[in-house]
Amino acid sequence: MENNAKILLADDSHAIRFLVSEILTNAGFTVIQAENGQEAIDKTYKENPDLLILDYEMPVKTGFDVVKEVRSRTGYLHTPIIIFTAVTDKSTKLEGLGLDIDDYLTKPADEDEIVARVKLLLKRSKQKMDCNPLTRLPGNPSIQARVEAEIAAGKSFAVLYCDLNNFKSFNDHYGFEAGDRVLKTEAEIITRAAAKVPGSFVGHIGGDDFIVVCPFEYAESVASEIAAETDKVAPTFYNETDRAQGFMTSTNRKGEVENFKFLSIGIGIVHNTKRPLTSFAMVSNIGSELKCLAKQHEDGSFYVMDRRA
Repeated sequence: MENNAKILLADDSHAIRFLVSEILTNAGFTVIQAENGQEAIDKTYKENPDLLILDYEMPVKTGFDVVKEVRSRTGYLHTPIIIFTAVTDKSTKLEGLGLDIDDYLTKPADEDEIVARVKLLLKRSKQKMDCNPLTRLPGNPSIQARVEAEIAAGKSFAVLYCDLNNFKSFNDHYGFEAGDRVLKTEAEIITRAAAKVPGSFVGHIGGDDFIVVCPFEYAESVASEIAAETDKVAPTFYNETDRAQGFMTSTNRKGEVENFKFLSIGIGIVHNTKRPLTSFAMVSNIGSELKCLAKQHEDGSFYVMDRRA
């Protein structure tokens, strides 16, 4: 988002609107102007800006009135809001924090400070919207951006596609709360393994699918650790009866009673040391193929490295 983001600037002073709008436009942002609080509300709903800069004291509706109105709508709960004010007393700022205002700019504001704060809030907003709500790991937009950055860098790298085995049957049998515990634990296992590697990246594709991006030379050691730790912790998710018998008995998708092995993980390792990787789609396709091969292994967690030239 950042430099092509759309910003709503609301202030009853034409001079301030002109000055701040020029600063933001020169920084690459699109600026929508409003001269009072009601116009700011109307334009927010019409234009869906990525960030709001609101004057504290405006006619018709104040900056705080606008915040209360905008925050009452679900779609704008996480839209970054900056209050632009000459008022510096503590009680006013505390009131604003209670309304979920993200930042304050005190008039007159420095050009560099305005741009820096806007960029920071937009970056945080992007990260917040992109994160998986359960594991707090980056989601698909960040995953794609990281893989594309690795391709562009031209260095050797690997992408580990990780997928839990027997998760659906476990989730159906033990319930969503137990399933969520599994996903959080697996996210921690993968993150710990990747954290030992400089410059690594961990993302949550969705459901029980995760991804690791790291230098090629570390790929197998990371995959090996994830597999071993997953197998070690898996039995703890089951009740005593299932642990004692070494499997879980439940119904499959056809409604038939079936014995399911404990949770494990299949990992497909895609890399560019044998052949060039030219797009995120190519990486995803190869990763899905290798992951499926790894999941066919019937005895615990397993990883498959792409060895084709």
